[in-house]
Amino acid sequence: MSLSSNLSASFESYVETVMQTYDAVGIAVAVVDREGPVWERFFGYRDQALKLPIDRDTIFGLASVTKSFTCLAVLQLAQQGKIDLDAPVSRYIPAFQNAHREKPVLVRHLMSHTGSFWPVQRKTVEPLARKMGLWNHDIDLAYSVPFSQASVQEVCADLDAQETPLGNPGEYLSYSNDSFGLLSDIIRTQGGEDTYADYMKKHVLRPLDMSRSGCGFLPPAADSNAAVLYEERDGRLLATRDYHDNAFVMMGGGAMKSTVRDMEKYLQLYLQQGAPLLSPDSFRRMTASYASYRPKTGYGYGLSAGALAGHPVFGHGGSLTGVSSAISFCPDAGYGVVVLCNTTGVPATSIAEAAMLWCLGREPRPEEPAPCAPWPLPLQQKACGRYVSAEDSTIEISMNDGKMEVFSSGKSRPYRFSEPGVLFLQSKMTWSDLTLFSNPQKEIFAVRYGGRMLKKEPS
Repeated sequence: MSLSSNLSASFESYVETVMQTYDAVGIAVAVVDREGPVWERFFGYRDQALKLPIDRDTIFGLASVTKSFTCLAVLQLAQQGKIDLDAPVSRYIPAFQNAHREKPVLVRHLMSHTGSFWPVQRKTVEPLARKMGLWNHDIDLAYSVPFSQASVQEVCADLDAQETPLGNPGEYLSYSNDSFGLLSDIIRTQGGEDTYADYMKKHVLRPLDMSRSGCGFLPPAADSNAAVLYEERDGRLLATRDYHDNAFVMMGGGAMKSTVRDMEKYLQLYLQQGAPLLSPDSFRRMTASYASYRPKTGYGYGLSAGALAGHPVFGHGGSLTGVSSAISFCPDAGYGVVVLCNTTGVPATSIAEAAMLWCLGREPRPEEPAPCAPWPLPLQQKACGRYVSAEDSTIEISMNDGKMEVFSSGKSRPYRFSEPGVLFLQSKMTWSDLTLFSNPQKEIFAVRYGGRMLKKEPS
């Protein structure tokens, strides 16, 4: 299967529309096959003020695309017998006491976001570093052993403080940066290196010749060919080179930075079923589906597992201050896609989906959810209430003159009904799924939105 030249203009037009709609400063898109790069385009700037262009070696943040790297490393260590995926997390992290749970959280539960954790308030780098007296731009906290040790204590304390877990481990998926933080500590302690960042550099990045990639905060900030990070705040587009901004205290959930050239090599690994770093069996485990993530999409180990045009497609997206990123790959067709952007809130996963549709010979425009009949009125009424997350997000559902209204973080959102208990909320060019969850008493106790479970407040 070869890329259709007839669809290239349509795809580029789609990317340009996304850029205009979301005020994106710079976007890089590349398509790769098993042999190497197939197509690359660079839109906008890495530095808007200086009008500096993007190229193959421009450094971008990857944010949560890092999670695929983390699971790859865990599977590497499992192949070597250093980690048992079916072992309790507490075997490798004594600070995690598995509090308030009847059954143990296993390593594999962390890898698929099924550890039974409600979202907790995000612990970020700067406050902890200041408390420890380490907030000094001569110290790269990604490579600090004391900071790594303190971070895992902080995260474990938060998770163990949840007196009412989200069901049993393995029962529900709720997207969890903290789970991947714990995985990064398991890699640190079992991988034979000082920090997670050291392990990734020595055992993943160097073997793949990803020479401009890493978890550090200071190198990209000082690199002349690194993207300036842009985010709209209070109606103004702010620019920063501080890669610490909103970064999670533990590196395994979102600390990786990389380039188009390096990510092309990373995608080739997956198009070759994990070679040379993973065995075929480990690759199959990574790309299996262990839990429902979104409608018609499951979650494996650090990767979503869905389908496009009848082909299995895997990938992940990421978002941080000045970061919107995505990867997607289809082993059947032999194509991989990377999208890197230096602006917060740009739908990089939609661009990756459009690019993959192009790779599969389809019109490169993500499909909208099909309109469906409204939910039965009793279900709409049962869904009414306020759902909250410690990550400061809220969903409110109410009835107004017989019509259901949905508010996300206080803002009314257009929506489309899907199957009973599932609907899609619209935001500019994208649609995000919302799913209701009921307990054994048939009471709705939570919704999942953006992959995260939000708990229903008592009425």
